[in-house]
Amino acid sequence: MKLIKYMMLFGTAMIGMFTFVGQADAAQIGIGTEQKIVQNPIELERQAIEEERQKEIARQKKIAEEKRIAEEKRIAEEKRLEAERIAAEKEKAEKERLAKLEAERKAEEARKEAERAAAKKAAASSNKKTTATPVSTSAGKKVITVESTAYSNDIADNKAYGGRVLTATGHDVTDSIYYNGMRIIAVDPAVIPLGSKVHIQGVGDAIALDTGGRIKGHIVDLLVDSKQDAIQWGRRHIKVTLY
Repeated sequence: MKLIKYMMLFGTAMIGMFTFVGQADAAQIGIGTEQKIVQNPIELERQAIEEERQKEIARQKKIAEEKRIAEEKRIAEEKRLEAERIAAEKEKAEKERLAKLEAERKAEEARKEAERAAAKKAAASSNKKTTATPVSTSAGKKVITVESTAYSNDIADNKAYGGRVLTATGHDVTDSIYYNGMRIIAVDPAVIPLGSKVHIQGVGDAIALDTGGRIKGHIVDLLVDSKQDAIQWGRRHIKVTLY
């Protein structure tokens, strides 16, 4: 009986020991499995690589965004500077245009003032001149032979005063080459006094109302309608009768 009792106790002890060992092994296996899941070096390395990759992607995106913003700022600055340059050029051109217009206006005013002064002077000179000598039928007529030329009343060929062509005595010949039905001539006042009435061979009666820089001595310049008429008249010797 004691033997049987000892054998039963021994068996119970063995069963308990095996149960304890099994539970311990199971716990160790569980802990080991848990450690493998949490501390797997390959998985940790993979996660670290992925994190670095995501960080690099984020960094590259940030760099690209900064470059884009910087490029937009550069383009905007270039446009602003170009707009300022164009505005400055336009302002300079406008100032130059206005200055030119002002200079032209002043020049035109000076020209008109000079023309008015010249016309005034010519009119005053005309008023001082002796009126035309009446035609005389007496026997004391003076006949001289002169060299004759011709000139026209074209504005392009004469110095105009306010757009009008005036003789040295202030008579307006822009629209007519006659004075009271008589032809007009330019003379040297030392030979034929201004205001004198004469008779020109082949032309008729004329009156001396003009002078000229090249009319010196025995030269008479006949006023005609056009430059072509003056060319056709040419240069000829004629007789002039002074009344």
